[in-house]
Amino acid sequence: MTITKPTLEDSEDERNNQDDSERGMVTAELAMTIPVVIAVLFLVASLGVSLVGQLRVTDAAREAARAYAMEMSDREVAELVADRAGDDASYTVRQHGRTLTVTVSAPVGGPWSILDLTAESSMTALAEAER
Repeated sequence: MTITKPTLEDSEDERNNQDDSERGMVTAELAMTIPVVIAVLFLVASLGVSLVGQLRVTDAAREAARAYAMEMSDREVAELVADRAGDDASYTVRQHGRTLTVTVSAPVGGPWSILDLTAESSMTALAEAER
């Protein structure tokens, strides 16, 4: 019976085999996590764009209600809404006595959005005089 002592070369071969399998494992883990990270970043960016769109629509509704209350013309209010919420924004005005309610809506999400989202906001103001 002959007993051999492991040599330095033998342990290096085992270590290289172990390093190769660990490298393969790291590559597989990276291949699984990169799409998830990209999807999360995409969702965060979409949420940010949607929130900015909602803020713009809310600002446009507030400004339009104020403008109608101050008896600005329909053309001036339409320009104001387009300036604040974008050219593709639309608005409606409801009046009950001296109370005006302006509702503005506009698509949000940008050109790369896969969702068809629309932001909408309503504001109410008291008119200076009945129209």
